[in-house]
Amino acid sequence: MPKMSKKKIIAITGSMGSGKSMVSSMLKENFPVLDVDQVNRQLIEKGNKGYRQLVKEMKIPLDEKKNIDKPAFAQRMFTDKAYKQKVESILHPLIVESMQEWIEQQENTLVFVEVPLLFESHMEDLFDEIWCVVCDEEVALQRLETKRHITRENAKARLACQYSPIIKMQQSDVVLYNNGTLEQLREQVKLHLERSLA
Repeated sequence: MPKMSKKKIIAITGSMGSGKSMVSSMLKENFPVLDVDQVNRQLIEKGNKGYRQLVKEMKIPLDEKKNIDKPAFAQRMFTDKAYKQKVESILHPLIVESMQEWIEQQENTLVFVEVPLLFESHMEDLFDEIWCVVCDEEVALQRLETKRHITRENAKARLACQYSPIIKMQQSDVVLYNNGTLEQLREQVKLHLERSLA
């Protein structure tokens, strides 16, 4: 797939609880960063393009106000592989389209896109570089329990549905290790930024 722009486009990825959002927040201090999860959330809001296509082509759980019933929708996605694939076949092209539009609007020549399921959704060829944030599983589980209030059992099940960090690391250009302090993570981000801007 061709690159989306003459700008340098870097993807930020990693497993749940690894610290992707923290890296994004550090980068946002000086660079434009797009969160693909946020794009997805906007697409499936009532009346938007993703919502319209899903409701037209699939059986989507809706609440009494005709909004997508997010908990029921997430549960179906989590437990029904064929259903998940169908939803993604509808939403992924719309996400890429929105991403392209956003990138073209940016004046900065270095832009970042946070894509949690980058490899799972086969979007890696859209980017010039891939930065992967990793941490030990136990660290990730503790973060998911304390910061996102996801039960340990649920967190383990979700992590099991994603590619292993080892696979993600092997396919990435940069690996950011996030078992330590925020300052240690910031130093790594600073180092790789300097290299990317060189």
